[in-house]
Amino acid sequence: MSAWRKRAIECLPASKREFEDPETSIYTVFMELLPATVAPHRNNDTTQLKKNYDFAEWCFRQKSEELWSAAGVSFYEHLGDTTETLQAMHLWVKRDIYIEIRPLLKQRLDEATLKAIDGLYGLQNDKVKHGYS
Repeated sequence: MSAWRKRAIECLPASKREFEDPETSIYTVFMELLPATVAPHRNNDTTQLKKNYDFAEWCFRQKSEELWSAAGVSFYEHLGDTTETLQAMHLWVKRDIYIEIRPLLKQRLDEATLKAIDGLYGLQNDKVKHGYS
């Protein structure tokens, strides 16, 4: 079994059977992880949140394009879709990852929201405009 499948199962054990299925892709895992991250935000379940964000970060930092791409476009890019994940993004997504995924978020969020998140990460407008987007 691949490392990402093992980690996904550790993160969401209730989905073990589905995640073990060879037809299940990493994109499918992230499609389940995203809504499985909103509920713990609502319930302040920091243990589950840590598992979810740690899994996404692990995938994002892998050399395999399949893993880091899936984390970017199937998870991080969609954190702005719900109030719960948008408001807490700066608490759970490390600054260096935010800088890398910012162009994805820029496609989905209005400029004011993006600037507000930039501020939470301590990024100055000029630096963001010229260095990271």
